Amino acid sequence: MLSQSFIWVALAIAIFGNFFYLRDTLKGETRPNRVTFFLWGVAPLIAFFAQHNAGGGEQILYTLIIALIPFAIFGASFIDKKAYWQITPFDIACGCISLIALCLLLLTSQPLLSLVFSVIADLSAAIPTIIKSYKHPETETTLAYAFEIGSSLLVLLTVRNRVFVDYFFALYVLLMNMMFTLILVFSSRKIRYSHTPLV
Repeated sequence: MLSQSFIWVALAIAIFGNFFYLRDTLKGETRPNRVTFFLWGVAPLIAFFAQHNAGGGEQILYTLIIALIPFAIFGASFIDKKAYWQITPFDIACGCISLIALCLLLLTSQPLLSLVFSVIADLSAAIPTIIKSYKHPETETTLAYAFEIGSSLLVLLTVRNRVFVDYFFALYVLLMNMMFTLILVFSSRKIRYSHTPLV
């Protein structure tokens, strides 16, 4: 296992990787789904407090950073009019499911159950962006998700006591970012090849 000090390296990687997403959003090149990013901030923020109440270690700082970054991107989407993805009824429906899960999360006093509800809320909020990433990869910043893979992996490698509450959210974030990276790389190549003229 890695030293606990690597948590700070993981946090730096997460912030650095999302700098590109934030920069591209401010330039209007990346268009985040506001439903996704707002709820992506809320869900891990509640998860952070659940982990804290359960006596989680330094790894919970990663959960806190994962909450603050989406809020920053959500705010940045209001600065440039081009940095806005049109919200559909489907997006709203996913957002409502996410909000229901968040309400259930707030009502439970069980830390582990709270983490489960936080993941359900986070995943429901992610669905619109998953679909958007597949259909319109040019509206996302792949590099940010790729950096998050390395960041969450480092967090997992610092866990020593294998307490579920310490690594649960980092493991979920790792799997989610692997999925996003694969979808964006695959979709980008598919679009590029479809526009390549035959000779």
